[in-house]
Amino acid sequence: MKIATALRNHSNNKADIAASLLKACSSLSHLKQIHAHIFRSNLHRNASLASTRLSVCLPLFHSLYSPRLLLFLAPKPLSVQPRYQSFSKLPSFCFESVNLYVQMVCIGIRPDNHTYPFLLNSCAALNDLNRGTEVHGRVVRSGFGWCIPVANALIDMYGKCDALERARLAFDEMCVRDVVSHNALLGACAKGKVDMVGSQALFDGMPVKNVISWNAMIVGYVNCGDLNSAQAIFDRMPERNIVSWTTMLVGYTKNGFIDLAEVLFDKMPDQSLVCWTAMISAYAQSKRPSDALKLFWRMEKERIKPDAFTMTAVISASAQLGHADLANWMGSYMDQAGIEQNEQVLTALPDCITFVGVLTACRHTGLVEEGMRYWESMAKDYKIEPNADHYACFVDMLGRAGKLNEAHKLVKSMPMGPQPRALGALLAACRTYGNVEIAEEIAEQLFELEPENTGNYILLSSIYASKEKWNEARKVREAMRKES
Repeated sequence: MKIATALRNHSNNKADIAASLLKACSSLSHLKQIHAHIFRSNLHRNASLASTRLSVCLPLFHSLYSPRLLLFLAPKPLSVQPRYQSFSKLPSFCFESVNLYVQMVCIGIRPDNHTYPFLLNSCAALNDLNRGTEVHGRVVRSGFGWCIPVANALIDMYGKCDALERARLAFDEMCVRDVVSHNALLGACAKGKVDMVGSQALFDGMPVKNVISWNAMIVGYVNCGDLNSAQAIFDRMPERNIVSWTTMLVGYTKNGFIDLAEVLFDKMPDQSLVCWTAMISAYAQSKRPSDALKLFWRMEKERIKPDAFTMTAVISASAQLGHADLANWMGSYMDQAGIEQNEQVLTALPDCITFVGVLTACRHTGLVEEGMRYWESMAKDYKIEPNADHYACFVDMLGRAGKLNEAHKLVKSMPMGPQPRALGALLAACRTYGNVEIAEEIAEQLFELEPENTGNYILLSSIYASKEKWNEARKVREAMRKES
């Protein structure tokens, strides 16, 4: 039935019909037709329908939406709040959710106790301590500090932004705490690799513990290198989940206790891909390539599909054995496993997609030296000229490792000219390591290439704020508002 006919035949409940059509929407052209008829029928200010339009369509067609459109769709200020939450649930929209918060404040819409946790989660995901601190101040002024979910989100945000003392202070200021409050602080301590004496005291004093509490303690001890205490906690757990087993396994492999890791691996009730990859990588890094390949084939027999991280470890093991026919061997495996070439895993013969997968794996696993060898091997051994995607992966890998000068030189040398993805990766690294000089140069190029991308402005402003360059930060935000 055509959209117009459906709305005309049900004139008394047009909003309900439109909502049903939206929920059944599966294509961009269909979505545009429905939107057109919603406006023609004067339903665009219907509160319930506006919520449906974003909650249903945003995950599918998020490239069509912006914070400005979200504000426009809202029939009244308070209805912005649930749609704000839709943005903050999408990882790629964390920048947009923070930007939306700025616009909400500018037009006089007050965030409430339901909005603040989502906003703080976005700040945590962006590692934006300055914005999170600003939000904390607004929480206090608006009187929502008493709200347990808001206070828990504050502890979590400070912990993920490596501000442990502030996380402790936020915890201490709570009048009433729940298990989430304790878990948030335990998680902050575990991430910070602090002395675990205080964490153990906090854990022992918890009136109620859940599996997350126990896992946080294991993570903390593993991060501190105290595997005996981690094992003691693991042994005392009333129940374990895959995180418990995986954390202990990774702890043993990273510290070179391969034999203990083997025993634990064989005892695991469920072996996730992460566990298989951790063991294969441990064998490869411990100069036991034959064991790595044996485990890989055992994994294949159990029908567990590898990813780019797994294949990187397999390449390392094969190289140690001096397999000259690695490419052909990979081709046979790819045919048997049915792994599609468009995934970020190795394909039969090294090509552009292959090296994107390999460089991506090296980037995520911190294997900088191996990544540099693969980079040099592209042109030298395989006669492959790096494209924009390769440069973006390699720049991101160097940036994450703190090699900002090398990454900057690489961006300048790009034969196709600086590209947004590579520039954006370098700007994010400048935010992590507080390099204002390189950030300014890179941001100027991004502003020219992507004038409407507010994320670039927010990143540069955050870099200035982290160095207490408040005037520069203000100017960048003013420029962002003008572009908007």
